[in-house]
Amino acid sequence: MMINNCLHPMWEKFIKNKKNFIGGILEDYGDIFDQPFGKKTFLRTKIIDIKFEPNGKDSIYFSVLGEKFECGFDVKYGKIISGEEGWVSFSGYGDHKWRIKSNQLSQT
Repeated sequence: MMINNCLHPMWEKFIKNKKNFIGGILEDYGDIFDQPFGKKTFLRTKIIDIKFEPNGKDSIYFSVLGEKFECGFDVKYGKIISGEEGWVSFSGYGDHKWRIKSNQLSQT
């Protein structure tokens, strides 16, 4: 999948396997301003889609859409981070942390 003359195989895997995540869980832990004093609050929603689209002329935006909200980032600033088993955790701009769980693991 070529977008803005760039290939991003790691992020494209989520698009190719999005059927495994649709119906799963998206949790948003917020950014450095949402997490004062180490408070562990989060928002939770059901995943309805995963997108990978142009962001300006030379970059790409990766996003996970939920029924109530979405999380995402420009792939220049976002990354996969270590997290709990069964989850894929991300960190984006402003240390925004969020994670997803596949629909198969969400049922257990």
